[in-house]
Amino acid sequence: MHDAGRTGVGAAVYCRRSLLARPRSARRSAPAVADEVDVNTAIIRQLNVSRVFHALREHPGSSQREIARSTGLDRATVSAVVGQLEDQNLVDRTPKPRRGRAGRPETALRLTERAGWFVGVRLDPQELHIVATTIDARVVAKRRAPGSSDVSTAVRRVAGIVRELADGEQVALDRIRGVGVGVPGLMDRDGRLALGPNLGWHDVPILELLRAELPVPVYADNDTKAAALAETLFGSCRNVMDFVLIIAHAGIGSALYQGGMLQRGWRGYAGELGHVKVVTGGRACGCGGHGCLEAYASERAILERMGHQGRACADLSEVAALAKGGDRTADAVLEDAGEKLGTVLATVLNLTNPHRIVLGGGLAQVAEAVLPVVERVVARDALDPARDGVEVIVSELGEEAVAMGGIALAMDGFLSLPSWLSLGQLRKRDTDSVVVP
Repeated sequence: MHDAGRTGVGAAVYCRRSLLARPRSARRSAPAVADEVDVNTAIIRQLNVSRVFHALREHPGSSQREIARSTGLDRATVSAVVGQLEDQNLVDRTPKPRRGRAGRPETALRLTERAGWFVGVRLDPQELHIVATTIDARVVAKRRAPGSSDVSTAVRRVAGIVRELADGEQVALDRIRGVGVGVPGLMDRDGRLALGPNLGWHDVPILELLRAELPVPVYADNDTKAAALAETLFGSCRNVMDFVLIIAHAGIGSALYQGGMLQRGWRGYAGELGHVKVVTGGRACGCGGHGCLEAYASERAILERMGHQGRACADLSEVAALAKGGDRTADAVLEDAGEKLGTVLATVLNLTNPHRIVLGGGLAQVAEAVLPVVERVVARDALDPARDGVEVIVSELGEEAVAMGGIALAMDGFLSLPSWLSLGQLRKRDTDSVVVP
């Protein structure tokens, strides 16, 4: 599949918008059977490419036989896909040591470091976080830069730092295979930011603006949805089909995976747990409402509440240190944040029954104080069967979770996968194998 401005290794031309961008009532009638078969066959080929690509990324040095075993694809399909990747100079072959096996010696395959880079960006009003990786997601460079609440300034800074990064590392722009940007706000399926409360932006065609500034493939999504995709590729949910991710920065973002699929909702705005009301008529929130979870448990809210009580802190690590030292103000603020977060998560458990809840961003810094409160409230408010066996953990991706989400967006774009597919659906199951000769 190729969106406008997209280049990838998938063999087919497939328009994501034609199936997913419009309301159900506005979609065209179903395609003819022949067209449908062509599209389905093309998607299966893309799936096969993605399976082999990720198998090589996760298990470098594998032989074709080992890839076939790990992906569930037959050897002929693996051979064809590997050939395609070799034709595009994405794979290196080296001799594999013999282990007493008769016949032709096997070769070890790995994604080549010479194939180019992905760049991931966390767009934030305070600070931009940028990560560059090889195509197998090995981090090679990191940068930070001042953020901005002005749209034009923010977009120019993102483009500028990508160019500076390429120049500083002596990588030509045409070797950047994709740039992914995580944006804090409600993003629709076409890359338009409908509302960014903490940016002060409304109805901004952010993807279009970014693509106009950079001569490389660019992808953008809600920051927490991007981070959730990174969890499935590089983090703590690589083999988890059902999970909820909660990230706290200036606001609170969340994303829900069910059955290996990211739940986006009708127009793409699903998962805004930060704006669930936890106190009727409570503290003002950036969205214009009152009493939202974000007004009590986000990084900004916690720091503001500490400051109002005479305990000004630069960041949540200072709040955590105060709480660990027995400071009553820090204890009370974090206790309240955990109570309200636990209340919302108990409802999420009753509604969706995830296997895992992952806390990231600023919540990871205060997890030692907040997690016990969350677990206590969940035990009190969630149904016993819904919470039985559920794990509440801290993200492995740390403060770069959103930037790595940008890497995941760029990687998905490069592989040209439809937006409704995810790696969770590509992983081998006992009854699952897709093969197209």
